[in-house]
Amino acid sequence: MFTPEPSLTHVPALREQVVAIVESINQPQVSIPGKPSQGVSGHLCGIRNGSGSFSIFVGLHLPKSGENVIYLHERRQLTTAEEYRQVEIEGLQFLESMGFMLDNLNFRNLSPAAQDETLARIPLFSPPRPAAAAAAAPGPASADPARVARLLASF
Repeated sequence: MFTPEPSLTHVPALREQVVAIVESINQPQVSIPGKPSQGVSGHLCGIRNGSGSFSIFVGLHLPKSGENVIYLHERRQLTTAEEYRQVEIEGLQFLESMGFMLDNLNFRNLSPAAQDETLARIPLFSPPRPAAAAAAAPGPASADPARVARLLASF
């Protein structure tokens, strides 16, 4: 089960640590306790920890306030590929249950420059942004034709 982790405002990961990124291609209305209901973007990120274990983060970005709400699984350190895959599936189901349509960015297959650009544009990897900057930042609502094609091809 994923629960909010209020001590985290973002995931401070280096490009080399990122194993996978799955991104929402829509912004459903989500009600988070203590926050106004709003259209949010969602991400799932797999990270390789310094110890060799893995962790999975689910992040929701609230554009009205510019903040992230980070969710962690109760099993925070995953040591086997099977554990990782099981928790990743739970994270994807968690996001889908809120109405997100998701796209795997195949992060490890991107060039290093494209990986850096991806990390720079995804709010999950940045400290909270002021609401004005968050509203101006391009998000998943700007449809990339290649992503739309991959989504349609998956049906």
